[in-house]
Amino acid sequence: MTHLLAKRSLLALCLGLTMSLSFAPLVHAEEDDATEESTESISFVGQLIELSSTDVPTTIVVRDPDAGEDGGWVDYTVDIDSETMFGSNDRNTSVMSDWITGDWLVVVGSVNENTGVVTADQIINQSINPFQHRGLNGWITEINEDDSTMTVQWGGEVHVVAVTSNTRMVVPPTNPAALSDFEVGDRVRVRLIKDSTTENEARIIVALRRGDEIFLKARTRGFWAELNEIDDNGDGTGTIAVTLAANPHLREGDVNNLVGVEGDEEVVYFDEDTKFVRRFMGTTSPDEFVEGDILFIVGRVGDDETITARLIKDTSIWQKGVARHLSEITEIDTDENTLTVEGVRCGDCYWTVTYTDETTFTINGEEGDESDLEVGDKIRVVGTANGANKTIAATSIITRDSFRVLDRLRDELDLDEDAEEVTDEAEDEDAEESNEDEDESDEIEDADESDEDEAEDEDDDSADDASDDDADASDDTDEEDETV
Repeated sequence: MTHLLAKRSLLALCLGLTMSLSFAPLVHAEEDDATEESTESISFVGQLIELSSTDVPTTIVVRDPDAGEDGGWVDYTVDIDSETMFGSNDRNTSVMSDWITGDWLVVVGSVNENTGVVTADQIINQSINPFQHRGLNGWITEINEDDSTMTVQWGGEVHVVAVTSNTRMVVPPTNPAALSDFEVGDRVRVRLIKDSTTENEARIIVALRRGDEIFLKARTRGFWAELNEIDDNGDGTGTIAVTLAANPHLREGDVNNLVGVEGDEEVVYFDEDTKFVRRFMGTTSPDEFVEGDILFIVGRVGDDETITARLIKDTSIWQKGVARHLSEITEIDTDENTLTVEGVRCGDCYWTVTYTDETTFTINGEEGDESDLEVGDKIRVVGTANGANKTIAATSIITRDSFRVLDRLRDELDLDEDAEEVTDEAEDEDAEESNEDEDESDEIEDADESDEDEAEDEDDDSADDASDDDADASDDTDEEDETV
């Protein structure tokens, strides 16, 4: 079994260097009426294709050979955090610093049905038997081909590693490699056999780095950014200019970070294969994007250092499934089919509401149209809101002579007919009386602030349904050495 797993791992390493990209499916991406993210449980066995860093939190790419259509494979972006357990029976049986690209993993967790990103609750490395194997990372200080050994130094300790006829070696792109393909100074990861009759016998040796050259790059990354500019070619291709936000997976000084750090300005390419989704369930398109939108991007860095997006999630665009936006009409433009409204709870807080022939109008409980609206009317709007540019594409507009929330406030606070402010408490009570879900409520004037908060809170949804042609291996962090 040990020999079989080693061969399968080596085969996976070859496949990771040659196979093309396939994505985890967006399960229900067309549910445009959703007001929250949806996840479902997932468990699968797959091969480790990319390992960006062994410092938690981190993201890996795992290839499920049986999940694709017609028996094909699918690559899952898997987020690992401090709550992820490595092993079984409520105890960790392996450490990520011992993992090698091509290892077979059992992944148990939840998948975000909007982005396809998996959050791992438990991962078991089937290629590592904790009773038979132990890991070693370090730099080659000496190679002795006559004795078939290499000396590896790490953390001030020196280890003489024995290479036998059973040792599998990789020096990308050479696979299989020979001892002569390694060089002094190479950064390597070694899997040793415990209790072997030969001391420090190596089962697998993989070269990770030589000087400034990283052999197995982690090209696929998920990251947050703010949209600065969009250039849509109109044929499904284009570019977006963004400023990188804070991203825990993109650490400064990490040689595997090919994207950048907070504050960096980058250009991201999109094409006909890029998937565009909203903050919650539902698709979108570049023509809905506005400068200032907060984006979550899963991108692949090419050899020319350009970033091509596999997924772009605009968290500033989301669908409102219930009428909650209590506003007052300040201007009506029937030529442009727009209303300018002011939130009743905030002063000088204006939004633009657009309507179409498909928009329904309810006037005092009866069907109506836009001609029934007047400046000064209090309305509620159902539609798709963009918090960045304060616009709402209305699917329904409701108005009546009196909203109960305003009547109560006039009685309780002795407000006149022109009162423009209501309290949070009264607004919540009105939502409750109209049988709305109180927890989902967002007033128009709060949407922009809510959007920014959610963009920070959704950091764990990172990364997305994308993978890379290239397999990756990286190392653990040591206080005396840099992360590889």
